[in-house]
Amino acid sequence: MFGFIESQVLFVCNELKIFDYLIDNEKSSLEEISDDLKLPKSSLERLLISAQCMQLLKKDGIQYEVIHELVPYLSRKSRFYCGDKFSHYFKTSYGLFNHLLSAVNENKPQWNKIVSDKLLTCDINSIYTDFIYSDKQSTEDFLSTMWASGYTDSIDLCTKFSFAGYKRLVDLGGATGSFSIAAMQNNPQLSAVIMDYPSVRPYANEKLIEYGLQSRGLFLAGDIFSDALPAGDIYVIGYLLSDLPEAMSVSLIKKIYHILPKNGLIVILEKLFADDKSGPYLTAMLNLTMLLEMQGQHRSTAEYIDWLQTAGFQEIRVIYSAGEKHMLAGIKNE
Repeated sequence: MFGFIESQVLFVCNELKIFDYLIDNEKSSLEEISDDLKLPKSSLERLLISAQCMQLLKKDGIQYEVIHELVPYLSRKSRFYCGDKFSHYFKTSYGLFNHLLSAVNENKPQWNKIVSDKLLTCDINSIYTDFIYSDKQSTEDFLSTMWASGYTDSIDLCTKFSFAGYKRLVDLGGATGSFSIAAMQNNPQLSAVIMDYPSVRPYANEKLIEYGLQSRGLFLAGDIFSDALPAGDIYVIGYLLSDLPEAMSVSLIKKIYHILPKNGLIVILEKLFADDKSGPYLTAMLNLTMLLEMQGQHRSTAEYIDWLQTAGFQEIRVIYSAGEKHMLAGIKNE
Protein backbone atom coordinates (compact mmCIF):
# COMPACT_ATOMS: atom_id res chain seq x y z
CA MET A 1 0.00 0.00 0.00
CA PHE A 2 2.87 2.38 0.71
CA GLY A 3 5.03 1.46 -2.25
CA PHE A 4 4.19 4.82 -3.83
CA ILE A 5 5.84 6.51 -0.83
CA GLU A 6 8.92 4.30 -0.90
CA SER A 7 9.60 5.11 -4.56
CA GLN A 8 9.54 8.83 -3.85
CA VAL A 9 11.76 8.50 -0.78
CA LEU A 10 14.34 6.68 -2.92
CA PHE A 11 14.09 9.15 -5.79
CA VAL A 12 14.19 12.27 -3.61
CA CYS A 13 17.12 11.12 -1.47
CA ASN A 14 19.02 10.49 -4.69
CA GLU A 15 17.97 13.84 -6.19
CA LEU A 16 19.05 15.75 -3.07
CA LYS A 17 22.38 13.82 -3.06
CA ILE A 18 21.77 12.65 0.49
CA PHE A 19 23.20 9.21 -0.29
CA ASP A 20 26.37 10.72 -1.79
CA TYR A 21 26.78 13.06 1.16
CA LEU A 22 26.50 10.25 3.69
CA ILE A 23 28.77 7.95 1.71
CA ASP A 24 31.44 10.65 1.43
CA ASN A 25 31.19 11.51 5.13
CA GLU A 26 30.56 7.93 6.32
CA LYS A 27 28.26 9.10 9.11
CA SER A 28 26.50 12.40 9.76
CA SER A 29 23.91 13.82 12.13
CA LEU A 30 20.64 15.42 11.11
CA GLU A 31 22.07 18.85 11.95
CA GLU A 32 25.17 18.31 9.81
CA ILE A 33 23.18 17.08 6.82
CA SER A 34 20.72 19.95 7.18
CA ASP A 35 23.46 22.58 7.39
CA ASP A 36 25.64 21.24 4.60
CA LEU A 37 22.84 20.47 2.11
CA LYS A 38 20.83 23.57 3.03
CA LEU A 39 17.67 21.59 3.81
CA PRO A 40 15.10 22.42 6.53
CA LYS A 41 15.81 20.21 9.53
CA SER A 42 12.21 19.26 10.29
CA SER A 43 11.27 18.07 6.80
CA LEU A 44 14.67 16.44 6.30
CA GLU A 45 14.23 14.44 9.51
CA ARG A 46 10.94 13.00 8.25
CA LEU A 47 12.63 11.94 5.01
CA LEU A 48 15.60 10.34 6.83
CA ILE A 49 13.35 8.45 9.24
CA SER A 50 11.42 7.00 6.29
CA ALA A 51 14.65 6.03 4.51
CA GLN A 52 15.84 4.37 7.71
CA CYS A 53 12.60 2.37 8.03
CA MET A 54 13.00 1.30 4.39
CA GLN A 55 16.51 0.06 5.27
CA LEU A 56 18.21 2.46 2.89
CA LEU A 57 19.85 4.13 5.88
CA LYS A 58 20.70 3.07 9.40
CA LYS A 59 21.20 5.17 12.50
CA ASP A 60 24.04 4.89 15.00
CA GLY A 61 23.20 7.12 17.93
CA ILE A 62 22.41 10.47 16.31
CA GLN A 63 24.30 9.73 13.10
CA TYR A 64 22.88 8.37 9.85
CA GLU A 65 24.75 6.26 7.33
CA VAL A 66 23.91 4.38 4.13
CA ILE A 67 23.42 0.62 4.54
CA HIS A 68 26.82 -0.83 3.63
CA GLU A 69 25.55 -3.30 1.03
CA LEU A 70 23.77 -0.51 -0.87
CA VAL A 71 26.75 1.85 -1.16
CA PRO A 72 27.87 0.59 -4.61
CA TYR A 73 24.39 1.19 -6.04
CA LEU A 74 23.68 4.57 -4.45
CA SER A 75 27.05 6.31 -4.89
CA ARG A 76 27.48 8.39 -8.04
CA LYS A 77 31.19 7.53 -7.93
CA SER A 78 30.50 3.81 -8.35
CA ARG A 79 30.30 2.04 -11.70
CA PHE A 80 27.32 0.14 -10.26
CA TYR A 81 25.38 3.35 -9.51
CA CYS A 82 21.72 2.88 -10.39
CA GLY A 83 20.40 6.38 -9.66
CA ASP A 84 20.91 7.49 -13.24
CA LYS A 85 18.03 5.17 -14.14
CA PHE A 86 15.62 7.16 -11.99
CA SER A 87 15.16 10.42 -13.91
CA HIS A 88 12.36 9.55 -16.32
CA TYR A 89 10.51 7.38 -13.81
CA PHE A 90 10.80 10.01 -11.05
CA LYS A 91 9.87 13.06 -13.09
CA THR A 92 7.47 11.62 -15.65
CA SER A 93 6.25 8.05 -15.13
CA TYR A 94 5.40 8.62 -11.48
CA GLY A 95 2.96 11.40 -12.35
CA LEU A 96 1.34 9.34 -15.08
CA PHE A 97 0.63 6.53 -12.62
CA ASN A 98 -1.86 8.81 -10.86
CA HIS A 99 -4.03 7.99 -13.86
CA LEU A 100 -3.68 4.21 -13.96
CA LEU A 101 -7.40 3.76 -13.34
CA SER A 102 -8.20 5.90 -16.38
CA ALA A 103 -5.58 4.08 -18.45
CA VAL A 104 -7.13 0.70 -17.72
CA ASN A 105 -10.64 1.98 -18.44
CA GLU A 106 -9.61 3.82 -21.62
CA ASN A 107 -6.81 1.50 -22.80
CA LYS A 108 -4.63 4.38 -23.97
CA PRO A 109 -1.72 6.63 -22.84
CA GLN A 110 -2.46 9.33 -20.28
CA TRP A 111 -0.16 12.20 -21.30
CA ASN A 112 -3.09 14.59 -21.72
CA LYS A 113 -3.84 14.21 -18.00
CA ILE A 114 -0.48 15.68 -16.95
CA VAL A 115 0.12 18.14 -19.79
CA SER A 116 -3.28 19.74 -20.17
CA ASP A 117 -2.28 22.38 -22.69
CA LYS A 118 -1.40 19.81 -25.34
CA LEU A 119 -3.69 17.64 -27.41
CA LEU A 120 -2.53 14.06 -27.60
CA THR A 121 -3.15 12.34 -30.92
CA CYS A 122 -2.97 8.65 -31.67
CA ASP A 123 0.25 9.18 -33.62
CA ILE A 124 3.21 7.50 -31.88
CA ASN A 125 5.44 10.31 -33.14
CA SER A 126 3.43 12.88 -31.20
CA ILE A 127 4.06 11.02 -27.95
CA TYR A 128 7.77 11.51 -28.50
CA THR A 129 7.82 14.98 -30.04
CA ASP A 130 5.05 16.60 -27.96
CA PHE A 131 5.82 14.98 -24.61
CA ILE A 132 9.01 12.95 -24.15
CA TYR A 133 11.17 15.33 -26.22
CA SER A 134 9.01 18.40 -25.58
CA ASP A 135 11.75 20.41 -23.83
CA LYS A 136 15.42 20.19 -22.89
CA GLN A 137 14.89 18.85 -19.37
CA SER A 138 12.42 16.17 -20.42
CA THR A 139 14.72 15.10 -23.25
CA GLU A 140 17.74 14.87 -20.95
CA ASP A 141 15.81 12.93 -18.29
CA PHE A 142 14.53 10.39 -20.80
CA LEU A 143 17.84 9.91 -22.60
CA SER A 144 19.73 9.62 -19.33
CA THR A 145 17.38 6.89 -18.13
CA MET A 146 17.56 5.04 -21.45
CA TRP A 147 21.36 5.12 -21.52
CA ALA A 148 21.66 3.91 -17.94
CA SER A 149 19.13 1.15 -18.59
CA GLY A 150 20.77 -0.03 -21.80
CA TYR A 151 24.53 0.37 -21.96
CA THR A 152 25.67 -2.24 -19.42
CA ASP A 153 23.40 -4.90 -20.91
CA SER A 154 24.55 -3.92 -24.41
CA ILE A 155 28.18 -4.45 -23.45
CA ASP A 156 27.28 -7.88 -22.10
CA LEU A 157 25.31 -8.84 -25.22
CA CYS A 158 28.07 -7.66 -27.57
CA THR A 159 30.59 -9.91 -25.83
CA LYS A 160 28.23 -12.88 -26.22
CA PHE A 161 27.38 -12.31 -29.90
CA SER A 162 29.94 -11.64 -32.63
CA PHE A 163 29.32 -9.15 -35.42
CA ALA A 164 32.42 -10.35 -37.27
CA GLY A 165 31.98 -10.03 -41.04
CA TYR A 166 29.47 -7.20 -40.78
CA LYS A 167 30.38 -3.64 -41.68
CA ARG A 168 27.59 -1.17 -40.98
CA LEU A 169 25.05 -1.20 -38.19
CA VAL A 170 21.92 0.97 -38.40
CA ASP A 171 20.43 1.68 -34.97
CA LEU A 172 16.76 2.58 -35.42
CA GLY A 173 15.37 4.79 -32.69
CA GLY A 174 18.77 4.35 -31.11
CA ALA A 175 18.60 7.39 -28.78
CA THR A 176 22.16 8.16 -27.64
CA GLY A 177 23.50 4.92 -29.11
CA SER A 178 24.07 2.66 -26.12
CA PHE A 179 23.98 -0.45 -28.31
CA SER A 180 25.81 1.09 -31.27
CA ILE A 181 28.64 2.22 -29.02
CA ALA A 182 28.88 -1.16 -27.30
CA ALA A 183 28.92 -2.95 -30.67
CA MET A 184 31.62 -0.68 -32.10
CA GLN A 185 33.74 -1.06 -28.97
CA ASN A 186 33.68 -4.83 -29.38
CA ASN A 187 33.95 -4.91 -33.21
CA PRO A 188 36.69 -2.64 -34.60
CA GLN A 189 35.57 -3.21 -38.22
CA LEU A 190 32.06 -1.93 -37.54
CA SER A 191 30.62 1.52 -38.22
CA ALA A 192 27.19 2.66 -37.04
CA VAL A 193 24.39 5.06 -37.94
CA ILE A 194 22.05 6.12 -35.14
CA MET A 195 18.68 7.20 -36.54
CA ASP A 196 16.30 9.12 -34.29
CA TYR A 197 14.45 12.42 -33.83
CA PRO A 198 16.39 15.64 -34.56
CA SER A 199 16.27 16.73 -30.90
CA VAL A 200 18.36 13.67 -29.95
CA ARG A 201 21.29 14.65 -32.21
CA PRO A 202 23.42 16.72 -29.76
CA TYR A 203 23.14 14.08 -27.05
CA ALA A 204 24.04 11.20 -29.38
CA ASN A 205 26.99 13.14 -30.81
CA GLU A 206 28.15 13.89 -27.28
CA LYS A 207 28.20 10.18 -26.44
CA LEU A 208 30.09 9.29 -29.64
CA ILE A 209 32.72 11.89 -28.76
CA GLU A 210 32.86 10.75 -25.13
CA TYR A 211 33.70 7.20 -26.26
CA GLY A 212 36.04 8.30 -29.05
CA LEU A 213 33.83 6.82 -31.78
CA GLN A 214 32.85 9.94 -33.74
CA SER A 215 34.90 8.79 -36.75
CA ARG A 216 32.97 5.48 -36.98
CA GLY A 217 29.54 6.55 -35.75
CA LEU A 218 27.17 9.22 -36.97
CA PHE A 219 23.69 10.45 -36.19
CA LEU A 220 20.96 10.72 -38.83
CA ALA A 221 17.76 12.61 -38.03
CA GLY A 222 14.67 11.03 -39.52
CA ASP A 223 11.39 9.17 -39.16
CA ILE A 224 12.16 5.45 -39.17
CA PHE A 225 8.59 4.63 -40.17
CA SER A 226 8.11 6.95 -43.17
CA ASP A 227 11.63 7.85 -44.31
CA ALA A 228 14.00 5.69 -46.33
CA LEU A 229 16.41 3.89 -44.04
CA PRO A 230 20.19 4.23 -44.52
CA ALA A 231 21.99 1.25 -46.00
CA GLY A 232 23.44 -1.31 -43.64
CA ASP A 233 23.99 -5.03 -43.18
CA ILE A 234 22.74 -4.97 -39.55
CA TYR A 235 19.55 -3.25 -38.43
CA VAL A 236 18.94 -2.89 -34.71
CA ILE A 237 15.55 -2.15 -33.15
CA GLY A 238 16.51 -1.36 -29.58
CA TYR A 239 13.80 -1.20 -26.89
CA LEU A 240 11.39 0.29 -29.41
CA LEU A 241 8.97 -2.49 -30.37
CA SER A 242 7.56 -2.48 -26.84
CA ASP A 243 6.55 1.16 -27.51
CA LEU A 244 4.61 0.24 -30.65
CA PRO A 245 1.32 -1.47 -31.46
CA GLU A 246 1.68 -4.82 -33.17
CA ALA A 247 0.85 -3.58 -36.68
CA MET A 248 3.61 -0.95 -36.58
CA SER A 249 6.10 -3.43 -35.13
CA VAL A 250 5.43 -6.04 -37.80
CA SER A 251 5.54 -3.39 -40.54
CA LEU A 252 8.95 -2.15 -39.37
CA ILE A 253 10.36 -5.70 -39.27
CA LYS A 254 9.12 -6.32 -42.82
CA LYS A 255 10.58 -2.98 -43.98
CA ILE A 256 13.96 -4.05 -42.65
CA TYR A 257 13.71 -7.48 -44.27
CA HIS A 258 13.11 -5.99 -47.71
CA ILE A 259 16.11 -3.63 -47.61
CA LEU A 260 18.63 -5.97 -45.98
CA PRO A 261 21.19 -7.60 -48.26
CA LYS A 262 21.54 -11.37 -48.35
CA ASN A 263 22.91 -12.69 -45.03
CA GLY A 264 22.01 -9.36 -43.42
CA LEU A 265 21.12 -9.35 -39.76
CA ILE A 266 18.22 -7.98 -37.75
CA VAL A 267 18.68 -7.45 -34.01
CA ILE A 268 15.81 -6.88 -31.59
CA LEU A 269 16.62 -5.72 -28.06
CA GLU A 270 13.88 -5.97 -25.45
CA LYS A 271 12.85 -7.05 -22.00
CA LEU A 272 11.21 -10.44 -22.50
CA PHE A 273 8.22 -12.01 -20.84
CA ALA A 274 8.13 -15.69 -19.98
CA ASP A 275 5.91 -17.48 -22.48
CA ASP A 276 3.06 -17.70 -19.95
CA LYS A 277 3.38 -13.95 -19.14
CA SER A 278 3.94 -14.75 -15.45
CA GLY A 279 6.94 -12.44 -15.23
CA PRO A 280 9.68 -11.48 -14.68
CA TYR A 281 8.75 -8.73 -12.25
CA LEU A 282 10.52 -5.84 -13.99
CA THR A 283 9.04 -6.71 -17.38
CA ALA A 284 5.58 -6.84 -15.83
CA MET A 285 5.98 -3.42 -14.17
CA LEU A 286 7.28 -1.76 -17.33
CA ASN A 287 4.62 -3.48 -19.41
CA LEU A 288 2.07 -1.62 -17.31
CA THR A 289 4.10 1.57 -17.76
CA MET A 290 3.75 1.16 -21.53
CA LEU A 291 -0.02 1.36 -21.10
CA LEU A 292 0.30 4.86 -19.62
CA GLU A 293 3.14 6.13 -21.80
CA MET A 294 3.12 4.42 -25.18
CA GLN A 295 0.96 2.28 -27.46
CA GLY A 296 2.82 -0.99 -27.18
CA GLN A 297 3.51 -3.71 -24.67
CA HIS A 298 6.23 -6.13 -23.67
CA ARG A 299 6.07 -9.52 -25.30
CA SER A 300 7.44 -13.04 -24.96
CA THR A 301 10.38 -14.52 -26.84
CA ALA A 302 7.97 -16.75 -28.76
CA GLU A 303 5.97 -13.74 -30.00
CA TYR A 304 9.07 -11.99 -31.36
CA ILE A 305 10.30 -15.19 -33.00
CA ASP A 306 6.93 -15.59 -34.69
CA TRP A 307 7.12 -12.04 -36.10
CA LEU A 308 10.64 -12.62 -37.39
CA GLN A 309 9.83 -15.96 -39.01
CA THR A 310 6.68 -14.57 -40.63
CA ALA A 311 8.76 -11.76 -42.17
CA GLY A 312 11.19 -14.36 -43.60
CA PHE A 313 14.09 -14.29 -41.13
CA GLN A 314 15.83 -17.58 -40.33
CA GLU A 315 18.50 -18.92 -37.97
CA ILE A 316 16.98 -16.93 -35.13
CA ARG A 317 19.04 -16.84 -31.95
CA VAL A 318 18.12 -15.57 -28.50
CA ILE A 319 20.94 -14.14 -26.38
CA TYR A 320 20.26 -13.32 -22.75
CA SER A 321 22.24 -10.69 -20.91
CA ALA A 322 23.03 -10.91 -17.22
CA GLY A 323 20.71 -7.92 -16.77
CA GLU A 324 17.20 -7.00 -17.77
CA LYS A 325 17.41 -6.54 -21.53
CA HIS A 326 17.97 -9.32 -24.02
CA MET A 327 18.52 -9.85 -27.72
CA LEU A 328 17.05 -11.75 -30.67
CA ALA A 329 19.03 -11.99 -33.91
CA GLY A 330 17.79 -13.29 -37.26
CA ILE A 331 19.40 -13.65 -40.68
CA LYS A 332 17.98 -12.94 -44.14
CA ASN A 333 19.15 -16.01 -46.07
CA GLU A 334 17.57 -15.38 -49.46
